Amino acid sequence: MIRNIIFDLGNVIFNFKPKHFLRKYTNDEEYIRKFISNVIRSRIWLKLDRGTISIKKAEEEFFKKFPEDREFIKTFFIYWMEMLTPIQENIEVLYDLKSNGYKVYILSNFIVEAFDYVKKKYDFLSLFDGKVISGQVKVIKPELEIYQKLLNKYNLIPEECIFIDDVRAFLSRAKKLNINTILFTQNTDLRIELRNFQVDI
Repeated sequence: MIRNIIFDLGNVIFNFKPKHFLRKYTNDEEYIRKFISNVIRSRIWLKLDRGTISIKKAEEEFFKKFPEDREFIKTFFIYWMEMLTPIQENIEVLYDLKSNGYKVYILSNFIVEAFDYVKKKYDFLSLFDGKVISGQVKVIKPELEIYQKLLNKYNLIPEECIFIDDVRAFLSRAKKLNINTILFTQNTDLRIELRNFQVDI
């Protein structure tokens, strides 16, 4: 029987769509592509996710690496958290799961400062019964340790859990621990997927 629903944050609970966001500042699609590759898909960003550097330090590293993009990088780091907006239909699912007696948890690669930002801004995050945030624990998906941290911290039985993520590789690791999984895409009806596991929703 499923008792626990574990949510990723980016593109499951919050939109994280840098390409759309960056179009507010430039129409140059090739520049956007390179910026995403150089910044958001970079090793420096991974260190942010892991919590081994601060946003301020990361910004300084990007300035050194891409001095020609200094102003754009500066603008990006002032405003980027604004793209973290709730995915409303999944927030409604979250409320219904809680009302129906399920425990809900967060397991997410997320920058510490960004989590502090959304936590202050959105009350619904208080619905969660527990969380493991990569930037806080210094471990990131798909490292097996981060999944085990959540299971151990809250005494969860893997077979009683469903993990919802938008990255297939992150779900594959969860399956190794016998956690049930749902791949969330823009075409996913989360209620239908949960009902396939006999979740009351």
